[in-house]
Amino acid sequence: MNQHEPCTLEDLEVLAISDTEWRVGDRRRGEQSPEKVLGYIEQRGSTFDVLNVDTPGRHVTFPHLNSAIESFAIGARAT
Repeated sequence: MNQHEPCTLEDLEVLAISDTEWRVGDRRRGEQSPEKVLGYIEQRGSTFDVLNVDTPGRHVTFPHLNSAIESFAIGARAT
C-alpha cells in the first residue's frame, strides 16, 4: 500500500458522516481519487479514536476532536 503525501492542516478536509464519526481527507485530491481518504475518527465516550489508512489496524486515541484531526497533518505525534 502506498502512503499518502504529507498534508498540512490547511490540506485536511473533515466530513461528518454521523454524530460521532468523521472522515478525514486530503482536499488536494478529487472526491473519486483513492488518495482522498486519509482516515476516520470515531468518538467513543469522551475520547476520539483515529484510524489512519496508512497504518491499518492501529488505532490511536486522543482527548479532543481537534487533536485527532491534527494527527493527520505533517509533524503530528500520537499522544
